[in-house]
Amino acid sequence: MEETKRKTYRNFKRSEKAIIRAYAELMQKNGNKRITVTDIVDAADLNRSTFYSHFKSAEEVREKIHSDIVNEIIGSLDEVKCRNSLENPYNAMNRVIEFIRHDEELYKKMLNTEGADKFLKKLKDIVIAQYLSDEVILPHITDKDEFETNLRLFIGGFVSVIEDWASGNMKISLERCARIMSDSIKTCIAGYTK
Repeated sequence: MEETKRKTYRNFKRSEKAIIRAYAELMQKNGNKRITVTDIVDAADLNRSTFYSHFKSAEEVREKIHSDIVNEIIGSLDEVKCRNSLENPYNAMNRVIEFIRHDEELYKKMLNTEGADKFLKKLKDIVIAQYLSDEVILPHITDKDEFETNLRLFIGGFVSVIEDWASGNMKISLERCARIMSDSIKTCIAGYTK
């Protein structure tokens, strides 16, 4: 009985992975073209009932992929999380860039598809949270609300640069953009420290 449950669970997970992989492949292949449940089940070689035992819609698959990526980025940032992330703001931004560079074509396609705006907002929020968890520099900031507003502007700009990069509208590298943003954050910190 226990072996049957394990086998059923493995089959369930295997078909879920097949659906996600098929969606990602379709996204890479089709770019901005809307992906349907029919497209996914055909690419995954599964039937519709198997698809619907995992997801309600193609959009839900996309949301799952975005959520998984956000969780991976959070894990990547946690690996380098230090008490003073504002001392060198470039580190967190570079971590995000390294993550994106790992599968550049997938992220370029993903950032040029429907629903990318939700993903980019989540990305912005996790980078901001990384900096707002600083335990060394943040306590010395004189006006935390105003500083956080500036930080949100800088990180919003950084995320916008990533979006422009994915669209092919960048003339300089992501790394150079991250350096510029990092220097701007350092200058801002200097204006708000006691």
